[in-house]
Amino acid sequence: MRDLSQEYNPAPKIRYREKRPKKQKKMEQYKGVKIPSRKVRSAISKTDYEKALEYWDGGCAETGRNDVEMHHVVFRSNLGRGSWRNLVPLTSELHRRCHTDKEYAEYWRAEMEKRFGPWYWADRFDLYKAGLIPNATPEAFNSFMDWEQKKCKGALNQ
Repeated sequence: MRDLSQEYNPAPKIRYREKRPKKQKKMEQYKGVKIPSRKVRSAISKTDYEKALEYWDGGCAETGRNDVEMHHVVFRSNLGRGSWRNLVPLTSELHRRCHTDKEYAEYWRAEMEKRFGPWYWADRFDLYKAGLIPNATPEAFNSFMDWEQKKCKGALNQ
């Protein structure tokens, strides 16, 4: 048997490869206003989550139970945003049903349109690009959405 302890065994050469920096995607601009990515705009913020829960009395919109999942009424893949008007708290069974039963999903879309108007799914950048508000400020957006909501409530009361 050979004694390997006496043989020359150089340390392996470690080659480091510098990582290239990731390319930054250019942010979309519309009339000088920078518009965030679709992913950012469809995310649900904590304030929108809490506002949607408050609007629906703190539980499932249908059953009232407290174990809820927040559902995008207009799906994120269809450009639905994460604003509280596009969110409805549902139990996990009802949330799954929204994604499998087209009629049930349509029921919620019609219900939200009755409550908030046809732009319930949009955010301030959508309204600005559509020419419905003069600038993309939260104040202009909230003013427009409140006006739409009052208009819908008036139509329901007649």
